[in-house]
Amino acid sequence: MFIKFENPTNGRYYYMRQHCDLLGDLVLTVIRGGRNVNVIRHFGFANIESLQKDIYKRIKARLNNGYIIKPFC
Repeated sequence: MFIKFENPTNGRYYYMRQHCDLLGDLVLTVIRGGRNVNVIRHFGFANIESLQKDIYKRIKARLNNGYIIKPFC
């Protein structure tokens, strides 16, 4: 799963990707940034329920901060 957010007022972006690493652990990779900088973070989860809760929390926060979901092709 890949979700892409952009904030049209300040040019910032926020990408989330859910995947499994080579050991089979659940990982959420977050890439966020703006015009001149970006930050990549990886978060590990013990089970799918905790991963889903974290994704929903992040989606709600981005939408409340003025980001819009962009289609990913």
